[in-house]
Amino acid sequence: MFSKRSDTRRFSIQFPILGLMAALLTMPAAADNDPYATHHELGLQQGFPPPEDKRITRDNALFGVPYNRYSYQNMREFFPTVNIPPSTEPRALKTAPDGGIERLSFAHPNGGDADIDAFFEQTYTDAFVVLHRDKIVFERYLNGMYADQPHQMMSVTKSFAGLFGLMAVKDGLISEDAPLTDIIPELRGSGAFGEATVGQVLDMTNSMDFSEKYADPNSGIQQYGRVLGLLPLNPDDDLPSSIYGYLPTLPIDQDHAHGEIFHYQTPKTDVVNWVTNRITNQSFFDQLTELMQQIGASGDTYVLLDKNGTLFAGGGLNATPHNLTRFAAMMLNDGKVDGQVVVQETVIDALEAGGSRDAFANGPNATEMPNGENGEASYRAQWWIRHNPDREAIIALGVHGQWIYIDRKHDVAVIRQASQPESTGAFYDDFTYNVIDRIVDYLTQ
Repeated sequence: MFSKRSDTRRFSIQFPILGLMAALLTMPAAADNDPYATHHELGLQQGFPPPEDKRITRDNALFGVPYNRYSYQNMREFFPTVNIPPSTEPRALKTAPDGGIERLSFAHPNGGDADIDAFFEQTYTDAFVVLHRDKIVFERYLNGMYADQPHQMMSVTKSFAGLFGLMAVKDGLISEDAPLTDIIPELRGSGAFGEATVGQVLDMTNSMDFSEKYADPNSGIQQYGRVLGLLPLNPDDDLPSSIYGYLPTLPIDQDHAHGEIFHYQTPKTDVVNWVTNRITNQSFFDQLTELMQQIGASGDTYVLLDKNGTLFAGGGLNATPHNLTRFAAMMLNDGKVDGQVVVQETVIDALEAGGSRDAFANGPNATEMPNGENGEASYRAQWWIRHNPDREAIIALGVHGQWIYIDRKHDVAVIRQASQPESTGAFYDDFTYNVIDRIVDYLTQ
C-alpha cells in the first residue's frame, strides 16, 4: 500500500462543510519541502505582510503553484466577482455514512494498490463527496476546505453554460441546426463561427484555429486571458477591449471543416453563453441564480468577472461541495427537486446519449477520456460523456482537479475539488477514474 499522511486534516461526514493554466511557478521551500503540504503548512498569505515568496496576488492566484492551494478557496480576494444568491428555502442534504468506502483499496496508476488517503494526498484533493440514492455516503475535506466553502471550479463552469444552452434548445427557443449568425450577426466575419451552427459550437465541433496550451505564453488561451484581464497585457499587445470584440476575430482551422472533429477550446463556451443570453433574454447570472434557488442552495456561490464586468462563463464558477452535491442530486433524480422540474429529463437524456463519437475519437482530445480514441467517449453540450459499458456517466471537468461525475445507471455522483500543481495529467485522471469506479462497484455490488 502507498503510505498515507498521519497529519492530514480530516473531517467526518457529520462536519457541516478554465480551461486556464499558465506555466508552473517554482514552489517555495516550506513545510520541510513536503510536496503535498497544505496552504497552512506552506504559510501562504500569512503575515503582515506575507513574505514575498508566499504572497498571493492577481498575477499568481489563478495560475501559480503552489499558490493555488490557498487561492482556489479564496478567489474573491484577488478578482472581481458577482455573488449568486442562495435559495430562500435551503434544502437539507440527507446522509447515510458508509464506513466501508474508507477501507477500500484502489489501483494506483504507477502499479500496486493505494488507500483513499494516498489518493487524496497524491492528487491534492481539497474536497470529495460521494452521493448514492440521494444520500451522502462519504465526504472528506482537506487543505482547510469544508462543506460550505466555495472553491474555484475552472471549466466545470462550461458545463453549466452548456446545460442552459441545451435547455433552451429543448424549450424550442432555438434549433441546433440554426446558423449561429441567425442569432449573433456580429459573428458573420469570423472564420471560426461565421458558418458554424448552434449545435456545432454547443458540442465544440466547429473548426477553430486556437491553441489551448496553457504553458505557452504565445498560445491562444494566453491571449484570451489577457483579453479578459485575467492575465496582464504584453507591451506589444493590440487586442480587442472585450470578449465580444475578440470572438469575431478567431479564424477557422484550415485543416478541418465544421463538424468534422471535436476540439476543446474555451472561447466556444463564450459563444454558447452569448447565444443563450440573447435567445432567453437572461444573463448567465440570472440562470445560475434561478438554478441555485431551485436546488435549495445555501451559503456562498460566486463567479469571476472579467475586466468589463462580464461573468466568466468559461471558468469562473466558485461553488461549495454541498451546493454541487445538491445539483448532482437533482440530475440523478431526473432533473427534479421535491417533485418540481428543474432540468427537463429530455435534456439529461440528451446529455447521456452524448455527441458524435467519431468526431471525438478523431479530435486532439480523445486520449483525455478512458478509451476515447476507440469510440467510448464523446462531448455533448459542454459535458464530457463516458460511454464505456457499465461505466456510463456525464462529467463536468475543470483543470487542476475539479469534477462533477454523474452516473445515472448506478444512482451515484461524485464531487471532487482539488488544487493540483498541474492543469491536467494522466496520473491524476487515471487515479480519479480508478477510485470512482471502485466506489461505484462497492456501492452497487
